[in-house]
Amino acid sequence: MPEDDAVAEGPPPTRDSETPRREGRSALRSIAMLLTGTVASQVIGVITMPVLSRIYGPAAFGILAVFLSVSAVVSMVAALRYEYAIVLPERDDDAHRLRQLSTGLVSVMSVLTMIATIFVFWFTSSADRHWWVLLIGVSVFLAGETTILYFWMTRKRRYRMQSLSRVVQAIVTAATQAVLGLVIAPSGEWLIVGYLVGQVFGVGVLLLTDDARKTAPVRDHRSWWELMVRYRKMPLLNAPNALVDSLRLNGINMIIGGRSIHALGQFSMAWKLAQAPMALIASAISQVYYQRMAVAAPGTLRDLVRGVTKRALLVGFLPFLVLGVVAPVVVPWFLGSQWVQAGLIVQALTPWLYLNIATAPLSTVFIVAERQGTMLIFAIVYMVVPLTILFLAGGDIVRAVWLTSGAMTLLLAFLIQLAHRVAGQFDRQRVLSE
Repeated sequence: MPEDDAVAEGPPPTRDSETPRREGRSALRSIAMLLTGTVASQVIGVITMPVLSRIYGPAAFGILAVFLSVSAVVSMVAALRYEYAIVLPERDDDAHRLRQLSTGLVSVMSVLTMIATIFVFWFTSSADRHWWVLLIGVSVFLAGETTILYFWMTRKRRYRMQSLSRVVQAIVTAATQAVLGLVIAPSGEWLIVGYLVGQVFGVGVLLLTDDARKTAPVRDHRSWWELMVRYRKMPLLNAPNALVDSLRLNGINMIIGGRSIHALGQFSMAWKLAQAPMALIASAISQVYYQRMAVAAPGTLRDLVRGVTKRALLVGFLPFLVLGVVAPVVVPWFLGSQWVQAGLIVQALTPWLYLNIATAPLSTVFIVAERQGTMLIFAIVYMVVPLTILFLAGGDIVRAVWLTSGAMTLLLAFLIQLAHRVAGQFDRQRVLSE
């Protein structure tokens, strides 16, 4: 439990009639704090899109999408998902050690990635050689460390720092990419460099405002091993879940990019635009409710799940309805005439991403209930379906995305029902064990 030691060691507080109301207000304040930073960073990204889309063409964004796809697959499991366990221990010392363990694992994975990319670069023919592959390991480390710090600050409820980091990263990324494109060349390589510079600044803000190292326990490899065993379901079940999810989205990029780097640029830009309203809501709700689900009183998880589902779907309904209607007209006007396909793809993506608002926070139910195996089975199906559809759909990218979006919407509706059922079973088990 991420509470103060005094609370953790004392008797459980009495849950009077005002307790749920106070907890609800606290949750709303926390969501508002995270939402402020998320909104600001997304607004910055959206505002700068028309500038960047006119400096760089679809092919350049296709190269950036390939880079991000490869680095995302690795960084998703770089810490073997032990960073997700940081919010779970009752004692801060254990949380500190999980943080140290996660950073060590990310560092090792980053070095291995660098060695692998050097090998690939060295043995690739000069005609197909791209120097930006050597930067993948750097991105893996920065992404992994960012996630670790976010979960540490979620445990400490320091949401303001997370918001500040997101805003700084968004500003620096966009500004650097624009300058590099105008001064050096409007190519995908410089989009990648600008993205990495933004990552550095985002991590820097978190480290400068973090005083945890002053009170961190001495590195104890024995304690690390004990914690690895205690939270072994993270690498054994949650990490495969994350890897499957990453392979799904990034496999989609690879299939599209394998046919046309231009089409991948259109798809990646459309995904960013369509995902923006979802990210404004889902990211903040997910982080706050993950912490609350982890410490939920016996018998209350299902009510918590029901509440977050209703809030997410109600808040997201109008933005996605409007987006689906106006996207084919507004997107080419907003980004430029060369982005007509992106507008049609945004329209196709809206039902899928709308339901993602509800399922993003609900995915943590399976971690709290220690039912990662159930989620893994669903994740495998959720990966196979879109990759199969896209592989068989042919070269019409808009038609392929419509087919994929319809299938994924149905799967997410099933996941909502599954999460509620798992939460109910978990509540019954905890009540019986009391």
